[in-house]
Amino acid sequence: MKEEFAFLFPPPRSVRFKGGTLDIRSACFPLELFKKFDFLFERFGVRNRARGLQVIILEPPFGSPAKETGQGGEEYAIDCVAGGVTLSAATPRGRFYAISTLLQILSFYSGSGAMPAFTLKDAPATAFRGAFFFRAEAAAADPLALRRLFLDLALLKFNWLLLPCDPAGGSAGEWKGLAALARRTGIEAMLLDAAPGALAWPAAAGNMPPSPQRLPGGGAWIDFFLEQCRAARLHGGVTLAWSDPFLDRPEWIRRIPRDVIILNRGMRADRGNPFATAVQPFKEHHVRQALCPSLCGPGRFLPDGRAAMARIDAACAAAAAAKLAGVLLLHGEDPEGSCLPQGAALVRFQAGCRLWGSRPSTPAAFSRWALGRDEPDLYRVCSFLAQSENRLPYDHARYLFEDPLLAPCSRQGDPRQVVAHYRKAAQYLKKREIAPGGMSGFLDFLAGLFEVIAAKVDLSSRLAVLLAEADGSETLALQAAWLQRAVAGLAERYAELVAAPVPGMLKGFALLGERFAHLGRVTASPGTRESLLAALRNSALLDAEAPPPAGRFPS
Repeated sequence: MKEEFAFLFPPPRSVRFKGGTLDIRSACFPLELFKKFDFLFERFGVRNRARGLQVIILEPPFGSPAKETGQGGEEYAIDCVAGGVTLSAATPRGRFYAISTLLQILSFYSGSGAMPAFTLKDAPATAFRGAFFFRAEAAAADPLALRRLFLDLALLKFNWLLLPCDPAGGSAGEWKGLAALARRTGIEAMLLDAAPGALAWPAAAGNMPPSPQRLPGGGAWIDFFLEQCRAARLHGGVTLAWSDPFLDRPEWIRRIPRDVIILNRGMRADRGNPFATAVQPFKEHHVRQALCPSLCGPGRFLPDGRAAMARIDAACAAAAAAKLAGVLLLHGEDPEGSCLPQGAALVRFQAGCRLWGSRPSTPAAFSRWALGRDEPDLYRVCSFLAQSENRLPYDHARYLFEDPLLAPCSRQGDPRQVVAHYRKAAQYLKKREIAPGGMSGFLDFLAGLFEVIAAKVDLSSRLAVLLAEADGSETLALQAAWLQRAVAGLAERYAELVAAPVPGMLKGFALLGERFAHLGRVTASPGTRESLLAALRNSALLDAEAPPPAGRFPS
């Protein structure tokens, strides 16, 4: 692709420049199209004029009709002709992709008033491109948040969005109106219980069937599954189901209907390709599958970017090699996943580009997707965060939430390196100049988080020395009091950043604050300081071996 269109996201398959330019100071779209996609025109700041550069829609351009869920139904082309632009697409989803791409181009060149003449052809590398958010329940009450979520994913050309639903709680009714909104952006919205044996249910259907885990005893799970598949077909939808119950009962796999898509997390293999052993039983019976890599581990505020992209690349490669339906990105590993949406933005963007075109995009394209404008600093900051813990033995959640009095992780190796690492990261974030908004609030939170971790690791690593020093009590009291206030501030900012804060995470902040308050109290007198020091020495905690790196925040 020529450098002129490096700002596009995801990168299109092919662009050919014809030479010359077109005047775009006035662009005239069909009125029906403008009304249907008014939110797109608003997103890119493009106005529809009564006359000027004519935009024409041709359909269908690709011969025989194609199903909308297949690659043929998502192809589109944009061709600049004399005095106008022609968009070609066989389906509504393809037309949405064509219009969104053209609006990106018009928005980028709006300042100059002219764009280069070109021919663009595009089609997906992966047919099924999905995302699943474990904790999106609160968004049901916020139509604007859902609209932003749909549009952000649709502009990366995701075509499936699975939303969490608790059948026992009756929350499915809240999602009934989402299907039409999602389909305007080319996305198929589905409701999915996070339980291992659960099914996905079309959002348009309203009430979701009960999860197999909640069924009364006396019937085979496979009978329930087949009945729900038939019900989904009556509603005009397909059925999606986790692979877990079928891996436990392989004899059921041959009974899976051909229109079902199995969501395979590949958890049965610990080394090598994580999906290989789980994929094969379904492949033998020609069952459609979507592989499900996770963006973020439990208890973390932002993902390990390198590890997440490695999982996504492995899933894409395995899906392509085995000719599977596609890939579904899991925003976290379970319903208690606490990864902040802003923290996973770069990984999600890179994954969307990978799924659509198998190629990376540019820093300018990322900031235009995330913020709607060119903000080079944002890409640098997110890239820094994606690698921020690469050389540390433990992640930020472990250092933050371990008991400050025991703190086996904070005493491993040379704690000064951990302290210096997080202090440097906090200083780096404070120097970045990102315009106020959701991302700036997230970066402020991370700067505070890294400051707290640095101070906490430093205090925990020097605790025995401070307890033994005659004047160490004042230092301990001051630092414990500062950390208690800082942790409370972090908890407040965390709750402001997410629509549905993870209860376990909030509890972790509360427990941490209580431990700093306790530390401040026990250092108030020589007797309590000596008792604490003796307890630490007698239990050999100062030389304790740290627990495995993978773990959760306090439960």
